[in-house]
Amino acid sequence: MKKPVKLLGISLFLCAVLEGAFAAGAKKIPAKEGIAVAEATAQMYEDGYKVSSATIQYRKKLDPSTVTADDYSVAGRTIESVSVDGKNVTLNFDCSNQWYPEKDEEEELSPETQFVRYIEIIQKGDVGIAGSNSVYAGPATVTSKKINEPKLVKEFTDKTYKDDDTGMEIHYSIFFPLYYTENWNYPVIVFIPDSRANTNISKSCLLQGEGATVWASDIEQEKHKSIIIAIQYPKYTEEKYGPLVKDGEWTDGLDVIYRAIWKAISNTRASRDKIYAIGQGDGASANFLIAQKYPTFYAAQFAISPLYGIENVEKLENQKMWIMTSSNDSQSCEAMDNAVAQWKESGVRVNKFTWNVDCSPEEFSNAAKEQAKKKGTIKYTVIDGGNREYTWCIGHRIEEIRDWISSQ
Repeated sequence: MKKPVKLLGISLFLCAVLEGAFAAGAKKIPAKEGIAVAEATAQMYEDGYKVSSATIQYRKKLDPSTVTADDYSVAGRTIESVSVDGKNVTLNFDCSNQWYPEKDEEEELSPETQFVRYIEIIQKGDVGIAGSNSVYAGPATVTSKKINEPKLVKEFTDKTYKDDDTGMEIHYSIFFPLYYTENWNYPVIVFIPDSRANTNISKSCLLQGEGATVWASDIEQEKHKSIIIAIQYPKYTEEKYGPLVKDGEWTDGLDVIYRAIWKAISNTRASRDKIYAIGQGDGASANFLIAQKYPTFYAAQFAISPLYGIENVEKLENQKMWIMTSSNDSQSCEAMDNAVAQWKESGVRVNKFTWNVDCSPEEFSNAAKEQAKKKGTIKYTVIDGGNREYTWCIGHRIEEIRDWISSQ
């Protein structure tokens, strides 16, 4: 009985030697001659727009057993897995949340770093051609032909508004519901992102988290059909006219945005008494200021991590608002705590809740249901832990907050 086992071992050894000799004697064809084209695909995640995968198409079918993630590299991305389907090799990138609670805020992402129009892929190793003794030999670099944009981003249309009074120019992206009809009045969602989205990149107002796109999802539109407007205050406008929000003070840019929103909905079936504001960072502060100057403009608003203190808080005491911030975001938390204290002193009912950053989605959902049931027009949620950007990720994912906003 021992002899067959010994022979089997020798046989396996010889196969390994022969396989090594086969690989060593393989005909090498430069990979640049074997690569036909490359494309990449982007998706929206809770922390924004990311290129999620890239596919390289070769001229001949590949042997899957010869292809590994180590054969490729893409600058700035971690290849999590690789798959082979005939002539195609697909690289799947690590798209884990970049704004997790312990993230160093000095390394925070912005649309300028996240949004790309192409990527370069390097084939470092050799990959075998199926049914032959040949390999496509690296190194070789291929640039993706295009980026396949996320469906939710493609469904928005880019627009430019030039203000007659100031000459100021801003951009916005607008979404109309499927089967939009003239026989219905639609609520309007206005999203203003943080100032880091003030770039000259088209649709950057959609790329910084899900503040606008989550409202355009099929599930959300089935519940709350709405027109969505995402505001983009371009860098060239900021350089010429100054920031949109400056130390919590009113600016000409805010007047222009107000007029741009009216212009955007003027020829639509928008419900003028159901305009809802969503804002994060500077965008949340911008919405506060607009609501102070035009108190009947917004029916309700969701403000995540407003950056500046609120002057004349009494001008907002009749507004319907859900405010969310993080205990680790000292600037926002201190500003909102001060505002809440003043509202309470004036007799305004404010429902304050504290949620733990480590709650599961179901726990966040249940907590939001509980807070939504409480009486009072101002709701204040403090996330215990986390950071400013991670709070955005939490807030935009909570369906019950969107339900509360839409019911006002």
